[in-house]
Amino acid sequence: MSAITGIFYRDGRNVNPELIKFMNKKLSHRGPDGSKVFTEGSVAFGHQMLHTTPESIHETLPLSDEETKLVITSDARIDNRIELSKELDIKNEINVSDSYFILKAYQEWGEKCPEKLLGDFTFAIWDQNNEKLFCARDHMGVKPLYYYLSDELFIFATEIRALFTLPEVPYRLNEQKVAVYLMDIIDNKSTFYKDIFSFSPAHSITINQNGNNIRKYWKLNPKSQIIMNSDEEYAKAFREIFSEAVKCRLRSAFTLGFELSGGLDSSSVVCMAKKILNENENSSSTNIKTFSFIYDDFPQCDESYYIKTVTDTGGIEPHFILGDKINPLENMETILGYQEQPFFTPFMVMIYKLYNKMLEKNVRIMLSGVGGDSVVSFATNYFRDLAVSFKWKKLLKELNDYTRQTKVGYYNPLFYNVFLPLIPDYLKRPINHFNNNPKYRILNKKFAKRIESEKYLNDHFLKPVRDAKTAKKNHYYLLSIDNIYMLEMFDRTTSFFSIEPRYPFLDKRLVEYCYAIPTEMKFKFGWNRYILRVAMANIIPQENQWRQKPASLVPIFERNIMLFENTRLNNIINSNNEIIEEYVDINELRNIYQKLKNKNSSYDSLYMWFAIILNLWLKESNIL
Repeated sequence: MSAITGIFYRDGRNVNPELIKFMNKKLSHRGPDGSKVFTEGSVAFGHQMLHTTPESIHETLPLSDEETKLVITSDARIDNRIELSKELDIKNEINVSDSYFILKAYQEWGEKCPEKLLGDFTFAIWDQNNEKLFCARDHMGVKPLYYYLSDELFIFATEIRALFTLPEVPYRLNEQKVAVYLMDIIDNKSTFYKDIFSFSPAHSITINQNGNNIRKYWKLNPKSQIIMNSDEEYAKAFREIFSEAVKCRLRSAFTLGFELSGGLDSSSVVCMAKKILNENENSSSTNIKTFSFIYDDFPQCDESYYIKTVTDTGGIEPHFILGDKINPLENMETILGYQEQPFFTPFMVMIYKLYNKMLEKNVRIMLSGVGGDSVVSFATNYFRDLAVSFKWKKLLKELNDYTRQTKVGYYNPLFYNVFLPLIPDYLKRPINHFNNNPKYRILNKKFAKRIESEKYLNDHFLKPVRDAKTAKKNHYYLLSIDNIYMLEMFDRTTSFFSIEPRYPFLDKRLVEYCYAIPTEMKFKFGWNRYILRVAMANIIPQENQWRQKPASLVPIFERNIMLFENTRLNNIINSNNEIIEEYVDINELRNIYQKLKNKNSSYDSLYMWFAIILNLWLKESNIL
């Protein structure tokens, strides 16, 4: 949650020290515990410090090693310090920082050093002897990094706002990103600012005055498999890896907080953390602090029962926020200022209130179940796998178990999960026609044609989804696209409150394990996410262990947006709106709005939300 900044003039110009100081100041909200810069010739680094781990309290960055002539700035938590200390001959002591481990890893292994690291990190190293800059981002993209690159300049920062300190960095709207956003497509690399990019997870870059090389240093092996002898062996292995993933993320010098929705993922993180802390004789932790939303007006959305089954196990200090009457657009201009870009979730104000509650309770480290869905996997397409492999008896048994547990009829899973995936693609393409697909419908038709949105949708969404025919391929696809945009959104949110988020489910070891196990350990006896359920036996309450998917919160959004913001919606949608009419089909927007006024709930309301947020952001950013 600290911040890093950097400037490298590839044309050899000297960096004005005031520039990097100004860049750093732009990110001062992320690092209240210290600020420092390093400048040498054409290179400058900056750092804003947020103390989180015991080791970070003794750390000062940027760090310059006079012996090796290496300089590092980083935002990092390294989880395999014990292993690295042996390989690098470094003492694993409290006065040895994680950044020093990274610096020595680079000295030992050069550009391959990220392959040796576990944890969440972004870092930049200036190699003075070889006059080259090396940067890397962690495997899953938990720590953000944005950059601008030209022949003359490479500039990077934890947040986009710092990049615009330099006049050479353009401040222009990326219209392709506008179309992608309005079509509800995840694009993890581009931003709403033309020529400003998010550095890809599991990538590194080596750059000097003559050229640059971007390299992917890690990826899942699509063919990886783990075969064991029994469900018990799979469950034991999962439990050991998950326990280590949680334990690594408990390393803190400050108060820990936990998001607790009552779902399978958050319940597993909280209960495993409690188990680990209770077993640790040296733990100074008292009660675990959990933070949850409850809803009195929406019993169909309320998770209080499942939250309390966890908190009632003891050793937990629960905190609750009533979410019934929260205006989805409350203080949205301020929120958009911190977010820097439009975002997807209509529950951002609720998220801010949750973290504000954590701040009131002096929480600085927050653990969350984010990522569990894609990592553990719902085994989408498993029914299809059974059908095409002619395992009819097993298919019928799984369908029967699934429909009994979910209390849905046979028609939906049979049609959508068996028959539809087996229909040839050329017969399904008419379904995705412009006039029938909501991903197209919200776009202004001229804009859609100019931006070639139909081709983009097909190449970057429909085709990858169609190609992910098997459950294993679908799992691979979701792991490659599902988390990064969300992680960056949460990072910008928590930075407002000087809270560092940590996600045990996004541990590299757990990701590799969950992907490699057989699909039938992800879906079995009609239960999706089966491996997590059986692994958490006697750790989380049975009610949470065997519950179905949590309820949708969309009814709360739809009621509250009309309750609190009907006048503003009417002005945005029904008045002449030059700000968004170039990008949005206003007539279609009015149709969605009218449906909402008539209390005709549908997923289309989220597309209306995208248009509203885009409108407010364009107005506030003055980027047009």
